[in-house]
Amino acid sequence: MDDRHDFPVPDLAELVGSRLCHDLVNPLSAISNGMELIGLSGTPRTPELDLIGSAIEDAMARIRFFRVAFGAARAGETLSERELREIVTAIYGGGRLSVEWQVTGDLPRQDAKLAFLLLNCAETALPLGGILTVQRDGEEWDISGEGRKLSIDAEFWQVLEQPISSDLLPPPSRVQFALLAKEATISGRRALLSLSPDGQQFTLSLTRA
Repeated sequence: MDDRHDFPVPDLAELVGSRLCHDLVNPLSAISNGMELIGLSGTPRTPELDLIGSAIEDAMARIRFFRVAFGAARAGETLSERELREIVTAIYGGGRLSVEWQVTGDLPRQDAKLAFLLLNCAETALPLGGILTVQRDGEEWDISGEGRKLSIDAEFWQVLEQPISSDLLPPPSRVQFALLAKEATISGRRALLSLSPDGQQFTLSLTRA
């Protein structure tokens, strides 16, 4: 029997990811609350306080994103459309890279995990910024990207197309490629990268294997 669609119990790496994200949220929330109290006290805003506030917001956004992308995803868990949009807006809403989330409705957490891993891989192709558009049709996903400069490092992208081995493991900064390949295989799908003829646009798709 082919049981690839019966999601396995999360492995230790996913559980560690969930634990780290969970434990880091509390101190970051405490710092954020402290900043709000400073604001309510009438203390004048300074560049230093603005810098701290911006850093806290960025850290909180990343923690929420990483918790979905790298944490455990058990069968039956779902994430609401509102929460997904909030996470995407928080992490991609203020920089050179913007994301158009054209996916409606709530998602099983496993699908949200795949979508965020796709985004995490796709963003590496646009080091100078650009636009990523996320679409979903049934079980298939497409993330199209365009920007001033594409940077496609074949060493990392080939991890999506070949069985994972010790020779193909990417560095920590690109671990999302190995995780996407693994999660896609578990769900009976595969991730494919295609470039436009002029090399100015790309599409990262998740399709049936």
